[in-house]
Amino acid sequence: MKKATYLFALTLLAISCSKNDFSVRNEENVLPEQIAAFDAFLDLPPVFVDYNYRLPNYLKATGMEVRPVDNAKATLGRVLFYDKNLSLDHSTSCASCHKQARAFSDDVAFSKGIFGLTGSRNSMPIANVANFSAHYSEISGLRPLLLWDSRAANVAEQSKLAFLNDHEMGMNMEGVAARIKEQSYYPYLWQKVYGHFDVRDEDVFECLSEFVGSIGAPDTKLDKALEAVSGNLSFGGVDTVIIGPAYYGDTTILPFGLPNFNPSENRGRDIFVANCSKCHSPIRAFQEVFEACNGLEMSYVDQGRGKITGKSTDNGVFKSPSLRNITLTAPYMHDGRFKTLQEVVEFYSDEVKPHPNLHTQMLHNGERNLHLTMLQKNDLVAFLSTLTDNKIGFDERFSNPFKQ
Repeated sequence: MKKATYLFALTLLAISCSKNDFSVRNEENVLPEQIAAFDAFLDLPPVFVDYNYRLPNYLKATGMEVRPVDNAKATLGRVLFYDKNLSLDHSTSCASCHKQARAFSDDVAFSKGIFGLTGSRNSMPIANVANFSAHYSEISGLRPLLLWDSRAANVAEQSKLAFLNDHEMGMNMEGVAARIKEQSYYPYLWQKVYGHFDVRDEDVFECLSEFVGSIGAPDTKLDKALEAVSGNLSFGGVDTVIIGPAYYGDTTILPFGLPNFNPSENRGRDIFVANCSKCHSPIRAFQEVFEACNGLEMSYVDQGRGKITGKSTDNGVFKSPSLRNITLTAPYMHDGRFKTLQEVVEFYSDEVKPHPNLHTQMLHNGERNLHLTMLQKNDLVAFLSTLTDNKIGFDERFSNPFKQ
């Protein structure tokens, strides 16, 4: 039924879209038994679904660009992402810790890996940006790194670390290649993508990068409001001259706040951009800080970046993520200590510790705590809720392709 529905939708799409929007899976030079094995295990349509899409104009105006996605490689990457056979005990996949319904984060503080072992940090969301590859591309000479301690430069490095981690997937790359060759559904796909079934590490990482890089959630309430502003204000084209003031709340341009925002959301936006945005902007170009100590503890059990560099000045320093889809990604912080957004806001309001490495952006007129009123706390949570794109949890392109 799923495939029939998918095929019907794609047939309609074919009527209205150009031939470049997706690629038909040509069956030439593929053995019938390879096709049969593929169809027996995987619920995928007879075309390679299009993983490319347009970023909102206002995001493109701030310097974001979407790298074209190879649909065939992204499809293979999707299978690799969900394949539990690529872990030591056949129990864990990338998707085990990065659940689609949670914007590709996890709903527990520490994810379980092979043999029920737990990790040491909360799984960071993948779909916390407008488009993964766009967010992690270089803008103005800056290119944010991945993982809580920023030790991975790209998806390929992050994927390799997950495969090799003895609490996550517990494999080596030779073992991953051997497992892929054991599965009857891979020869078909590998032949379609690479023209052979010689499994190389770089091919595994390339396909995972194509799939993860395509994951995006650019249809939040904030996105819609800023896109509406950029279309309604005519200043010689959409650019940061419009988007910056609109995002930061310039009342000369938008005297009543962002369109379709209620008063609480607009007030929360003012609090957020004044106190939080430089470390946690949902717009890549407006984020200035990508890792910081935020004063969770005076003495950290997990030293974060300091564990990697060995520098005392890096102790307690962790990645400062974008907060897109924040309502879907609880629990929060590197150790998942906060179960709700309300708890997070309470922390920044009154519980920040005077750690010696506390980032200067955490100081507000010399004070580390914001001391928000109850109304301000509620307003801030209301704004944070506008950063979520609920469609991400139901997008078929990113769902589990294996037949249950």
